[in-house]
Amino acid sequence: MFAQSLSLFAADARAEHPAVADAAADAAAGPVTAGALPHARPVPSPEQLHPALWRAGSLARGVGRVLATGHDVLDAELPGGGWPLGGLTELLCAQPGIGECRLLRPALSALCAGAERIALVGPPYLPNAVRLVGWDFSPEQVVWVRAAKPSDLLWAAEQIVRSQAFGGVLLWLDQARPGVLRRLQVLAQAGEGAIWVFRPVQALRESSPAVLRLGLAPAAGDTLSIAFHKRRGPLRDTPLVLPLADPLQAGRASVRPLPAVPAEPFVVDPATVALLASLSSSLASGDVPDDADHAVLDRGASASPAARRAASPVV
Repeated sequence: MFAQSLSLFAADARAEHPAVADAAADAAAGPVTAGALPHARPVPSPEQLHPALWRAGSLARGVGRVLATGHDVLDAELPGGGWPLGGLTELLCAQPGIGECRLLRPALSALCAGAERIALVGPPYLPNAVRLVGWDFSPEQVVWVRAAKPSDLLWAAEQIVRSQAFGGVLLWLDQARPGVLRRLQVLAQAGEGAIWVFRPVQALRESSPAVLRLGLAPAAGDTLSIAFHKRRGPLRDTPLVLPLADPLQAGRASVRPLPAVPAEPFVVDPATVALLASLSSSLASGDVPDDADHAVLDRGASASPAARRAASPVV
């Protein structure tokens, strides 16, 4: 009776869970001799189970689309081999102007070459149009957004990311609550753009929903030290020192001339023509007004000292 019940249980288990039933049958058959286990199946990789899983000792591979950084040594340290698309990349800078834009230059140039638009939201300095053209950026592809209030800047950034009309968005935030970054991350996941958020290095003490979080600091020479604070992969204790050669200084930039502005015809109304004619006739007849009766408009070297003293205001 007991053996019959056990056989019925094994049949039911085999129908519902074949793997469990096979293990139970192997256990009932007795001890396994040395060698390969019977009915052994290959263990699937974490990426095969779910795209958001990866092994702790290797970089994640199922991270979606990426944008190559243009630096081979940096691509080798990033999951997927580039900047993540459809997610936030947080760059913690020791101070503005340490080479963070030159770090992104190859990726931004690739976006502009693909007819994508770039948004600069709240940069700390005035964008240099000549340098952008030297970096193969078309002026009509770059949009500069500035606002007097931080709340207006955040609102503009959310609208830009939500519109999905820009291939790359560069956002500078001195202070931001975790909820603000979380909203930007959710909006970024709905698109395929690259979103870089520049924040001060003090923000490292705060949590961040960004997919990738790097710390940037100037290093010896024209190099940049990159610390990997958050990435889908193993920890890296030592920073990556990346040389940043300026293509303008190296003479490798292809500078495109700006399009010529069409000259508009100069139209003079009849009243101006009559006034100029009367002045010309007065000068021809020698009827020149005395300098002492009129103030000197151009106080340059052409005016006499007496005329300059006469035209000087009384304080």
